[in-house]
Amino acid sequence: MKRYHEDRGLMSRRRKFYSHVMHVEVDSGGRFRKRKPLDCGRAGCKLCHGEKLYNRPSVKDLRADEVFRSELNLVHAQ
Repeated sequence: MKRYHEDRGLMSRRRKFYSHVMHVEVDSGGRFRKRKPLDCGRAGCKLCHGEKLYNRPSVKDLRADEVFRSELNLVHAQ
């Protein structure tokens, strides 16, 4: 289990993003500890969780593939 102080930066960034996009001030920072700012909370939501339902790669997967390809090109260039 993670400690509260380890999640504090993440919660702060999520709260600032939510207040900037929705133009609403959020009182509790812990609201976004285990929840993303624009997530509706339903696991089967096609808008929030399209990568799970439609076999789309997530942003993190796309970024990892790009880094892997660039590293592979560096290895083959030598």
